[in-house]
Amino acid sequence: MSVSREREAGQALSAVDARDLRRTLLHWLTVVVVLVTVFSSAVNWVFVDREPQDPVAAWLGGLEDGSSRQLLSRTEDVMADPTLTIFSNRVYRNAAGRISGHEILGVDRSGSRAEVRARVWWDGPDGARDREEVHVYPVHQVRRTGPFNDQWQLDSPDAAPLSIHLPAPLDELSVNGESVRPDADERVPDPQGPGGTWRFEALPGDYAIGLPGNSYYAVDPPLEPHTVAFRDPQPATVALRIEPSPRMWQEVDDRIEEWLETCMASEELSSEECPSSRRYAAPQMPLEPSAAVSGAPDPELTGVRWRLLSRPALVLVQDPGDPLRWTADPYRPAVARLSYEEDGETVTERIEFPVRAAVRSTGQSAEISVGLEQP
Repeated sequence: MSVSREREAGQALSAVDARDLRRTLLHWLTVVVVLVTVFSSAVNWVFVDREPQDPVAAWLGGLEDGSSRQLLSRTEDVMADPTLTIFSNRVYRNAAGRISGHEILGVDRSGSRAEVRARVWWDGPDGARDREEVHVYPVHQVRRTGPFNDQWQLDSPDAAPLSIHLPAPLDELSVNGESVRPDADERVPDPQGPGGTWRFEALPGDYAIGLPGNSYYAVDPPLEPHTVAFRDPQPATVALRIEPSPRMWQEVDDRIEEWLETCMASEELSSEECPSSRRYAAPQMPLEPSAAVSGAPDPELTGVRWRLLSRPALVLVQDPGDPLRWTADPYRPAVARLSYEEDGETVTERIEFPVRAAVRSTGQSAEISVGLEQP
């Protein structure tokens, strides 16, 4: 007679059942371990630089492809310094002076060290090879546990910090025609003032540094492209001095014109925030104390007309305490002609008044104010 080995819910496993369960679990655990080992070994076989020439070929291929982030994101200098960032691939792909191709010529190995000779070349504008050079790359082997984990690494990658100094944080820079947004938290602050230095680990090539064409600022003077030398990169700093761009000039001038048009359209002698009559501080309020004391009736004022005679050319001056704030220099007042009827007689006044304007911009946005008082 056979005995059923089914058990009721909650009943403890028998010794035989427990032994079978352990065997099943061990079987599947062994399968998983084998699969993970095979998979990791295959990945290491494909991606780990197992031969001395592998890291050199990968490095030079990355330079050709413009793979800035892939080449530099795991380098020791970038990982050790939180203020050292990396240009995007798009920035580096637009860099002139990058190599066009390479060829591994030979390897001289001595134990865990080796020297790899490689030929690199640059193509000219017509696509033909313009020049070529032969360089030697020292590499070393790094021993790691696990199958196929030993790998070869470059002794020193071809990269150097390129620092960009700004008088204050701006919204956006232009590097090789691409937008770069400086993070204020990643700058090295100036000991004095709101400016700072932004540092980028840069690969060999040319870097054209400036401001976007739609910025409220322009670089004065314009900077020549900076070259990070191939096989001999050196740390460098470029400083951007800013001045108002045509966009800033035009928008401030337009705002002044709008303010003047509004004031000149007024039908009051002393409208708020606009030029006022010299004779009347407020509508129908005489300045002469004799009229107020004598109890004479207020004059009847009609036909108020303003007409702008001249205004000074716009000159923007940088605020010494805030490099992102600019004010219009009121070196010469604007002049308006005010006419009105006073008790039936025409009165004309020549009104001189300053045009005070200020603009503060971080590059891509601006706050503009215009009036009689200092903004």
